Amino acid sequence: MLNLKQQLPPLNALITFEAAARHLSFTLAANELNVTQAAVSRQIKTLEQHLGTTLFNRYNRRLTLTIAAQQLLPSLLGAIALILDSVAQINTAEQQKTVTIAATIAFTTFKLNDWLSQFLQQHSNIEVRVIATDRDVDLQREGVDLAISYGDVQQSNSLCNTFMFNDEIFPICSPQYLHKAGIEHTDLPLEVADILQQPLLHLDEDHWQGLHYRAIDWNVWFRSQGHNPPKRLKGLMINNYPLLLQAVLKGQGIALGWRHLVNDLLDSGELIAPVKATFNSRREYYLARKSDCNNPDVSTLQQWILHCATAVPD
Repeated sequence: MLNLKQQLPPLNALITFEAAARHLSFTLAANELNVTQAAVSRQIKTLEQHLGTTLFNRYNRRLTLTIAAQQLLPSLLGAIALILDSVAQINTAEQQKTVTIAATIAFTTFKLNDWLSQFLQQHSNIEVRVIATDRDVDLQREGVDLAISYGDVQQSNSLCNTFMFNDEIFPICSPQYLHKAGIEHTDLPLEVADILQQPLLHLDEDHWQGLHYRAIDWNVWFRSQGHNPPKRLKGLMINNYPLLLQAVLKGQGIALGWRHLVNDLLDSGELIAPVKATFNSRREYYLARKSDCNNPDVSTLQQWILHCATAVPD
């Protein structure tokens, strides 16, 4: 009798190999699987020991697939596709009533939660599941129906992308900070060069890893205004945007604000834009949906999100 446990490689190792082979990066595979890079290395080593061969060539911190890996990957992808297809077919009607939407942690915190609260008041029969994550989401692989993404639109025949709005980026601080720094409202707006003399708050570099677009940080913003800042600007580093805004609101310094995330706080007076200069990144917020999705509940939520997006002031 066939003993699958003895002959099949560990499934965790196969899943890890697939992610690493697709990205050609242990770091990006670790981000996707929400594990450490060391854990990815251990799983790859386990698989290599089981197969008795190496799967990756390593040269100057770059990975390439060995011949053995190139033979294994297509079969593995086919098997994963069959499993995903089978899972999709046996979903119950009750399960299909749940609409899954993904968005960045910041967008979920400052926009999506309010939009969904209003939506559910009018559509109490629809269950909504939210995935708040700052990594890129694969709708097909992760069973996500809709995703609000920021950056450069990812073109794909399997996705339908709808533009929501552009955004602009500018410095923000709290009235409490201005008072602490001895800056009067009559001193506003400040010059861009004045900002360089203030304590700056930064998104940690780890926040940007694994994303398909380049980081927008203080260096990028200052250069967009014709200034050449020091290579490494000093200041507090925080690893996600909602926590960064909490530090701004408590008067700990000046940070970069994305208009559509901070508009409400500006309108309420909790935040202030101390300079007039802004930066248009030419990146978009867009709503992605699987092209083959025909769930009417998904369509209902999609239309609601797009309606809310048109109501957001520029």
